[in-house]
Amino acid sequence: MTLWFLNQRTNLAEDMTTAASNTPSVSFDNIEMTINSSEGVPQYKLSALKYWLYQKYSELESPDIIIYRNDGSKIFAKALKGQTHDNNNVITLIDEVRINQPKSKNNPFLLRIMTDRLTVFPEKQRALTDAPVTAIRGSQKVTALGMTLDLNTDVLQLHSKVKSHYDP
Repeated sequence: MTLWFLNQRTNLAEDMTTAASNTPSVSFDNIEMTINSSEGVPQYKLSALKYWLYQKYSELESPDIIIYRNDGSKIFAKALKGQTHDNNNVITLIDEVRINQPKSKNNPFLLRIMTDRLTVFPEKQRALTDAPVTAIRGSQKVTALGMTLDLNTDVLQLHSKVKSHYDP
């Protein structure tokens, strides 16, 4: 009987630990925060309808991100949901992800990318996914499975199953 009781206490303690880790320590509505580099330069601005802070990560509802590029221009990204990890150094956008890269001196057309999941590394100025991707620039439309986007150099690397359509 004593062993059964001790075994039940261990299971209860594990259940309580799991439940506690699934409860946010802080939650906010309609947040807007700016994340700065160690030099005090803004890396990105994050806004969301709801923000839940857990022990090892945070969750976001309707995140909207502005990533500040080294040349002073901005990248805009949004999704239905999101998560941040590693002290906000990694952002995962989930469901109906949209990222817009502005026109540049090298390319006069806006780059629009759509996917279902995108991981953004603001400090490294990179975004990547293994999910299906649609990228549109001007009259060119490209679909692929997975991509890596360098947010500073405008280089878009498509991973596999690439198909392109161009309307002159």
